[in-house]
Amino acid sequence: MTKHVFLTKEVVETFIREGNLNDRDTYIIKTRAKGYTIAKQARELNLSVDQVNKDIRRLKALYDEVQKKSDILPERKKNKRELEQLIK
Repeated sequence: MTKHVFLTKEVVETFIREGNLNDRDTYIIKTRAKGYTIAKQARELNLSVDQVNKDIRRLKALYDEVQKKSDILPERKKNKRELEQLIK
């Protein structure tokens, strides 16, 4: 089961800062927030789709660790339904 979080500008910038992300990770998280596809990210980074997926999995795990210590980062929701509840 996937987990979700709204990638607002504040969440993205806080995660970059508190997670000490490198340039590639920063690019991936910012472009995911902008709605880029994984294929487009892979093309622009000259990486395989598989490598971008691995980076995203690693970033999700890092987010979960950083979020525990953060006053700003929200917990990732367990499913899309929980995420949609925040909108209503």
